Amino acid sequence: MAERIRLNKVSLREQKQKMAMYERFLPALEARKQQLIMQLAIIRANIRTQKEFLETTREEIRSWASLYWDVERALRFYIIVREIRCASRNIAGLKIREFKEVVFDNPGYSLFRTPYSFDTVIKRTREAISLREGIKILEEQEQILLEGFRKTSQRINLYEKRLIPQCREAVRRVSVYLQDQQAAAVGVAKVAKRLSEEASYYTD
Repeated sequence: MAERIRLNKVSLREQKQKMAMYERFLPALEARKQQLIMQLAIIRANIRTQKEFLETTREEIRSWASLYWDVERALRFYIIVREIRCASRNIAGLKIREFKEVVFDNPGYSLFRTPYSFDTVIKRTREAISLREGIKILEEQEQILLEGFRKTSQRINLYEKRLIPQCREAVRRVSVYLQDQQAAAVGVAKVAKRLSEEASYYTD
């Protein structure tokens, strides 16, 4: 439902103040939108790079199929994820998680009872898991920034296409009305003055 505009000086001042406020906020929203666009580009590039690293690591692991058969039963105890450590970061007013590391359970083992390749298999498998978890966090960042971009774009559109034009039209309408009222008042005053002068002429 459209706001009913009061045709008086108070309303005129209020509409001008609202329009000035919207116009003042608009550049900040535009700057936020540009910042989100840049950060989204960086995150998407990181996702692509990390996915390439992960695929390379998986290809390497697949080439070690025979080694995995030798250590499979023991390996599962060394790739249990205990914790995914993240830091908090602020981007354009949005709080996101930033991946730091994966902490694995780390039971001890005997160098004499495990194959020579065991250390390498553990290391590369953990690297693959860490890459996978890091990509998940990057994709989470992407979704948060996309939602922030969507809301910022909606706010900009609201200001540019609705609120500012509405205020501008309201200012125009009230200004025209007040000018007409002033002109009418001047006209009435002139008529009253002329009638008064004519009345004085006839009474003299």
